[in-house]
This record gives sequence, C-alpha cells and structure tokens, in this order.
Amino acid sequence: MWRTMYECHQFQNDISLQLNHLTDSQGVDLTTDYHHQATSQLETEVTSWYLSFCKLVKYQQGYVRTLCRWIKLTDCLVDDNQHSRSSAVRSLCEEWQLLVDRLPDKPFGCHPNDNAAAGAEHNLHKKSDKLEKRFHKELFSLAEMEKKVHWSLADEDMQSDLSPKHPLSIKRAKTEALKKRVDSEKTKYLNSIQVTKVMTLNKLQTGLPCVFQALMGFSGLLLRPLWLFTAMADQ
Repeated sequence: MWRTMYECHQFQNDISLQLNHLTDSQGVDLTTDYHHQATSQLETEVTSWYLSFCKLVKYQQGYVRTLCRWIKLTDCLVDDNQHSRSSAVRSLCEEWQLLVDRLPDKPFGCHPNDNAAAGAEHNLHKKSDKLEKRFHKELFSLAEMEKKVHWSLADEDMQSDLSPKHPLSIKRAKTEALKKRVDSEKTKYLNSIQVTKVMTLNKLQTGLPCVFQALMGFSGLLLRPLWLFTAMADQ
C-alpha cells in the first residue's frame, strides 16, 4: 500500500511541477458562481481527504502496536532446533513500531487550499453589485423627479438656474456621489480578481509540490519495514 502511494505521489508531484510553466494572464475574467462553487467543493474535498489520511495514519499506528504485542505472545513458540520462531518477525515489528511512533501528528504542514483571497474577492463582488443596484434605483428616481419639475438633463441653461439647495440639485449630487462609490468599488473588485488569480496560481505552484513531496517522504519512510522484510526473506 505504501509503495503504491509513494509511486502515485511521485507521479502527482511530477504533474504539479508542470504548473511552474504556467504564467498569469493579464486579462480580467470575472469569477462566476460556478467558480465559487467549484472552489468551495475543492476545499471540502481537500479537507475530507486530509482528515481521512490522518485517520489512516492513526489506524496504521494502532495496527502496528497491536501486532507487536501479539508477536511478543508467540515468543514461547520454537522450531525443531529450539530456536524462537518469532525473533526475526519481532525485530521487524519493533523496527516498524519505532518508525510509526516517530511519524508526525500531521503528515505535512503546508496546505494548498487557502481561500482567503477568493473570499475577499467574493465579498467585494457582493458589495459592488449591491451598490450598483442601488445606483440604478437612484437614477430611476432622479429621472422621475426631473419629469415632475419639467427639467431636462440636456438643457444646460435651465440647469444653471437651479439653486444648490434645490431638491433636484441635491438629488443629482447624491446620485453623482453614489456613482463615484460604484466606480471605486468596481475598480477594487476588478483588481481583486487579478490578485486572486496571482495568489491562486502561486499557491498551486508552491503548495501542491510541497504536499506531494511531503507525502512521498511520509510513505517512503513507511516503506522501510518492507525493505527489512525483503532482506529477511532473502536470508
């Protein structure tokens, strides 16, 4: 099992290293709801996989400890030459237990699925979208007010006669201020898209190889009992 895992993680590591050949595109592609759902699903799957792997290691440690205790109970068994049948197997199991007892509590310390940037982008998108909807309502309200006072936006002479304290002037100023807020928030949102893309690519380029290399070292360590067993069998 550990040899298969080692080979698979080695293959995954080779693939993940190919991400270094990717470069960030300067184009701004809006993040869709599908992207958010896919990111959320990825986070759920990675978390589930990580917890399952930790359980596997814990069960492996428990299995080896139980096996060592059982082997000790067979010391009384001897072969035709009055040699203990379990001495070699016991040595193997003790070596195996030393290995699993030295395993870290967590198989690796790096995590490629930090979603903080995507979360910030999502919040900015919601804020920008909310302000834009509010701005459109203000525009509609302004148009209705202009109809009621019979002023035209295209008539500059009549606009100049408006007092700054006139309700229509106040409404226009309010709408213009809201428009600036909308533009500002939209700029922040578009910038956050680019930041998220850069951070995501960077985390994939650095995080995935880190994970797979750690897993290769982890599974490679647990291959030692197999090598010991093979050496014993050859003897």
